[in-house]
Amino acid sequence: MNQSESTRSATRLQRWQPLLRWALPLGLLVLVAMLVWHGVDSFDLPQLQRTLLAVPTLPAIGVALLALASVAFTGLIDLLIARWLALPIGMREMLRLSFVANALANALNLYGTLGSGVRLLGLGARGIELGRSAALIGLQVLSLPLGLSVLVILTLATGSRPITPGTTTHWLAMALLIAAACYLPAFHFITAQRRFMRWLPAGCGLPPLRLKLALTVLSFIDWLLSAAVLYGCLYLSGVHVKVGPLLGSFAAAQTLGLLSLIPGGFGVFDGLMLLALTSAGHDSAAVLSGLFLFRIAYYLLPLLSGLYVGSGLLVGRLPAISRVSERLRTHPLFALLGLPGTLLAGLGMRALAILTFSAGLVLLASAAIPAVHEHIEVVRQFLPLAAVEGSYWFSILTGVLLLGLGRGIDGRLRLAYDLTQPLLVLGAILAVTKGLHFGEALFLLAIAVLLRVRKREFTQRAMSLTSVTTLAWLSGLVVVVIAFFAIGIGAVLGDDSFDLWYFGHGEHSSRIARGLFAAAIGVFAYLIWQAFAVRRPALKLPDQAELEQARAVYKQHGGGEFAHLSFSADKHLFWSGDHGAVVAYGTVRDRLVALGSPSGSPAAIRRAILDFRQFADAQDRAPLFYEVLEPELSLYHDLGFDLFKLGELATIRLAEFSLAGKRWEDLRQAVNRSIKEQLEFELVEPPFDTVLMSQIERVSDAWLADKGAHEKGFSLGRFDIDYLSWSPLALVRRAGEIIAFANVLPPYGPNGTASIDLMRHLDDAPRGTMDFLFARVMQWAKDAGHAQFSLGMAPLSSVGDNPYARINERLAALAFQYGGRFYNYQGLRHYKQKFQPQWTGAYLAYPRGLWVPGLLIDITALVAGGYRRLLLGGR
Repeated sequence: MNQSESTRSATRLQRWQPLLRWALPLGLLVLVAMLVWHGVDSFDLPQLQRTLLAVPTLPAIGVALLALASVAFTGLIDLLIARWLALPIGMREMLRLSFVANALANALNLYGTLGSGVRLLGLGARGIELGRSAALIGLQVLSLPLGLSVLVILTLATGSRPITPGTTTHWLAMALLIAAACYLPAFHFITAQRRFMRWLPAGCGLPPLRLKLALTVLSFIDWLLSAAVLYGCLYLSGVHVKVGPLLGSFAAAQTLGLLSLIPGGFGVFDGLMLLALTSAGHDSAAVLSGLFLFRIAYYLLPLLSGLYVGSGLLVGRLPAISRVSERLRTHPLFALLGLPGTLLAGLGMRALAILTFSAGLVLLASAAIPAVHEHIEVVRQFLPLAAVEGSYWFSILTGVLLLGLGRGIDGRLRLAYDLTQPLLVLGAILAVTKGLHFGEALFLLAIAVLLRVRKREFTQRAMSLTSVTTLAWLSGLVVVVIAFFAIGIGAVLGDDSFDLWYFGHGEHSSRIARGLFAAAIGVFAYLIWQAFAVRRPALKLPDQAELEQARAVYKQHGGGEFAHLSFSADKHLFWSGDHGAVVAYGTVRDRLVALGSPSGSPAAIRRAILDFRQFADAQDRAPLFYEVLEPELSLYHDLGFDLFKLGELATIRLAEFSLAGKRWEDLRQAVNRSIKEQLEFELVEPPFDTVLMSQIERVSDAWLADKGAHEKGFSLGRFDIDYLSWSPLALVRRAGEIIAFANVLPPYGPNGTASIDLMRHLDDAPRGTMDFLFARVMQWAKDAGHAQFSLGMAPLSSVGDNPYARINERLAALAFQYGGRFYNYQGLRHYKQKFQPQWTGAYLAYPRGLWVPGLLIDITALVAGGYRRLLLGGR
């Protein structure tokens, strides 16, 4: 075969790979389903229910602890490899990371990516180089099947054949076991060949025989522990199977489950074990009960524990993890793993939210299932009927409320935590009094304990009621309640002797019908609570005294380019915890948009940014910093913000300003023309009399009418007498009549920047009037000893103007180039460029993961005065 043919073959293989990745798992699932369909006579669902309810609580807890120990034991493989590679990581930290990776991989793994991705990011966040991290992952992945291969060899050697229902499935199982047995010698052969182990880091030799033998022993014990958990679950369900045949069937089913590439072998492993055990004469309901318990104990419980432990282990290192994930985006190994770094954020809190939702689900499920007769007899002896009925009714109400409160737990809402804790305890008490459901009670109390441990993390005071997350949780609540209603209606329709008002210890259909009212009340109570109790607090605009405090900070430390806009009537003020810095911000939808950086001392500014972010987080809002300048970017980057370039700010050094030379030709001509036009300039200081205010208001109204515009705000000044009274006014008169004006933004602090904000003139003002005003204000600022003068922003200037820019910035560059029909981007840039200013980039700082175009639309609406004015116009 020549090179071109081999290339075409490789291309065809790559094209077929995605199809094979899905076809193989689906094909195996269909095959197993067909075998189960023909091999299992019937499924007795009521018997399955009775079997699960009859499982003793304390032994079930013991099996669950064994399952957690089994998953934790797998971490010894990682630890052994890490010691051989001399990785600088402590034993406890390595075992915790491995537990998280193994717990997630067991339940959610797909093509071997998830566990490896968690290890890669976790090790990278601890400063371990990529090559050595990849070596640990590669050797760990190769080592895991070793124990299964040894187990297969032992079962074949001892004659412990898998239980099979027929000749065909027997030979299929044997073929799988023989293939699995070959993995052990294949592993030792591959790891002894340098050509197969070239991915090991430079200077690292091949794995020694002692290491490989130790890995084999650990992996074998790991698989034995997994089989022991399965045996315990089956035993608790009444399936007393011999160890030898169980190990043979377990090995064959696990082998095919691994080959299926389905997470946890779900469906394939379960179907094969069901087929094998029922063919040996065991009851299908008991076998299904055991397999169900095995899934909960060995997969679900470690998964939730791993999510919980993982948040404490990894979230504290999220900045480091984010940097690692950014580094890995261009690395082929990361592309293979396909795991975003954001997967690790908030794992523990999300697990607690899911557990809270599950608690409500368990309470509703136990209410939908008839109580065990033996439990009814015991309850009847000790509790009056009214107590049982009340326990049942309030249990349903509590369950529905817990379903809804899962959203609040997910959002770290303090009020949700305060309500969830007593409801869990109440639910545990009700679980015992309504039917001696001790396992259910322990489950609820365990969740309450886990919540109590994380109490300090519930800092949110409000949450968004219209976000996608809230709607998703609400949808889950609705689906579960509808399912409960369907079960309740089905129970009523199936009972010919149904009587809604008949009360009795064993009257399930009547009780569940009455419980439907409790479920409806719970839904309405939760919706009312969510609508009124978790609303965001009203934000107050600053009064005169607070504005004076802010101006004192500006004068002492400087206020940047936008400090003076704090005195308009459309921004709130946020003070850092030490009251040493202030943030002026506006609100739109669920955004808190700060105008520029905080003002204050350098140390206070850093704290103000963090405090402002925590303030926004507590209300489930997104904190944004609009128009932060280049010298400040490293601070925002270090504090976890992403950056988007908005344009450039033009500033002039006033020491260079004069009316001589070509650079200032336009201003010089305007000044000379002003003499011919009999224009006079005046700078007046506040306070202003009412006559002057009425005169400039007339100019402002005429300018707005001529432009067909309406007042804007936030980052732009507006005609407001209170706002204008905070700074001098620059006036241009003709024959004593005011024809143009501007409010002058005074520089604050050392090396402050003077500027002009609101500039308006009559339509018949002579050409060059505003240039004349500019020249006189700049001359005034220079004479006053100020260092710089700002010409304002040139939006989208120098944004996305190179092929390596981000996609959002490249789209912005298209708007700059072709959007002149809507806004004169290029004309504004050219006008300011003629003064040869210094250009400083201005950026939007925003939390990672937010959609930038949506943020820009929100800010546009904020400047316009709200979405209604943006879309409909008007004053």
